[in-house]
Amino acid sequence: MNILYTAFNGKSNSSKILLDRINSNNKLYLRNSFITSVDSLKKELLKKDYDLVICFGEAYLPIDTIKIELVGRKDMMVYKTSFDYSYLASKLKNNNYKVIVSEDAGNYLCNNLYYNGLKYLSDNNMNIKMIFIHIPKISNISDIDKLVGVFNE
Repeated sequence: MNILYTAFNGKSNSSKILLDRINSNNKLYLRNSFITSVDSLKKELLKKDYDLVICFGEAYLPIDTIKIELVGRKDMMVYKTSFDYSYLASKLKNNNYKVIVSEDAGNYLCNNLYYNGLKYLSDNNMNIKMIFIHIPKISNISDIDKLVGVFNE
């Protein structure tokens, strides 16, 4: 399976720190910009034949809690992932993470990227699955290397 991993830049951003440690050549570091982040994702999706996009973002979450986002929203429009997240949720739980399945990716950069990414995949009939995962701030991750192990290919 050819997976693209994304995260937003930021020196202390836990999602960027996670992405730094994932063992993959398919990584996309996104600028903290509504327009540039979406444009970068669209350009990358045209470069390779990906099967799955896993996007990481940082959120205020309790210690070792991972939030799997199911939808991206804009106004009254909703795009839902077609990715079967059950294996991922089970893998996280088996590694002692609390998993929250959510239909609220927030109102900022994460939701914007997710909504526009899902919309782009749908509008262009691309057979690529996409999932957005919020992880806690770095201070609320007991063992970042254990979390990395869940996502390493």
